[in-house]
Amino acid sequence: MITTILISYSAAIIMDRIPLKYSLEGLPKKERKQLRAIIKKKKRFVLAIYVIINIGILLTLKYFNFFASSSIGLLGWLGINVSAPVIKIALPLGISYYTLQSISYVVDVLRGKYKAEKNIFKIALFISFFPQMHEGPFGRYDALMPQMTSGEQIKINNLYNGIAQMFWGMFKIFMVANRAAIISDAVFKNHESYGGFTVIIGVIAYTIQLYAEFSGYIDVAAGVSKIFGIGLAKNFDMPFLALNVGDFWRRWHISLGGWFRDYIFYPISTSRALMKIVKNLPAFLANLLTITIPLFFVWFLTGLWHGASSKYIVYGLYYFVLMIIFNLISPLVNKVLSKNNITSENRLINGLRLAKTLILVGIGMLMFRAENLLVFRQMLGSVFSKGSEFQLFSAIEPNDFIIFILSFIVILLSVIMKLKDIDIESRFEALSSYKKYWICFCVFCIVVIFGAYGLGYIPPDPIYGGF
Repeated sequence: MITTILISYSAAIIMDRIPLKYSLEGLPKKERKQLRAIIKKKKRFVLAIYVIINIGILLTLKYFNFFASSSIGLLGWLGINVSAPVIKIALPLGISYYTLQSISYVVDVLRGKYKAEKNIFKIALFISFFPQMHEGPFGRYDALMPQMTSGEQIKINNLYNGIAQMFWGMFKIFMVANRAAIISDAVFKNHESYGGFTVIIGVIAYTIQLYAEFSGYIDVAAGVSKIFGIGLAKNFDMPFLALNVGDFWRRWHISLGGWFRDYIFYPISTSRALMKIVKNLPAFLANLLTITIPLFFVWFLTGLWHGASSKYIVYGLYYFVLMIIFNLISPLVNKVLSKNNITSENRLINGLRLAKTLILVGIGMLMFRAENLLVFRQMLGSVFSKGSEFQLFSAIEPNDFIIFILSFIVILLSVIMKLKDIDIESRFEALSSYKKYWICFCVFCIVVIFGAYGLGYIPPDPIYGGF
């Protein structure tokens, strides 16, 4: 992390100083344009060196063994026998998060969004801000730094609101996610024995686990930050109400999607190289490639970001294929619906779209959780076969299951309240400090008394914390 901080600070400073070496005053328009092009080229060269070093660190620490084994396998298939060393290094905490976050800062300096920060300690604070290091969300420098350096004292409202959000996150993790993990682990760790509806139960349990855990950790991070008067980026927006997979990913891990949109999709889709490729093509094909090529890189890198495994790459490309298919057929589907006077508000059509999206996301979750692609294929095929009968209460104690269901209902009620435009946060903020204290205390007691942790429980490792 120290290396990332130093090179991010240095690269931004160097790029800011490059224009100072040149004077545009009094030059003819043509020469000014040429000089600006030289300045831009030098800035991009600095950015390229910076990205190579920064991503190189990430690739070496996180992906070296994966790429080495893949290369050895490919060469072996070609009849060339080679070997490579295996690197066993503990990954720095949050490396996948702070690497991308630091890149966003340097790229924004290049784009002229803001000036390079001259105080290295501010850059260090931005990159290493502890609440979001482990699981995000990804922050932007211009959004976070003014809050971090405002010098405001801790306010009683921020204190209570932050603690309440922390406890809500803990409620999701210890009451819901950790118990859903018991069920999903029972299915996935013994997948050879099960088929049919049992596999579906395992996927549903894992989906609940992942959402409750990930959004719970985000709530804890946001709550800690709120105590200090710092607002983090929104990361979830009721993703399981999405009507297509594109909409799902606009609601799920929003800050990651925003990063890939701003720093991968837009630069590639507007690049000169792509413009040259599509320049003389028919309009339909040009538009298709303008979307398809950037999307391929976005989803390939999204999969790779999640882990050093071919499974994660295929997981990313799975969503790439789904989105391309959606882009191709949606105009035809909309045309058919329009001819039959069916509007976008039709409840039956939206219900079918929701069901379709949940099934496709469920397949993605199965791939995400399966140990490897072979296991994924076996489990997906076993959905249509009959395996051993799943004994639910041999996997989870009845009292734990009841607590899990009741706690999950609480999360569902919070979603329903949002749909009814009932602003829970505003209502909580309007309460007196006395009422806030007792609400926080009660939630804390519920988590402490009924949470799935301590003796008798083996807590699962944080899923997104591993990325």
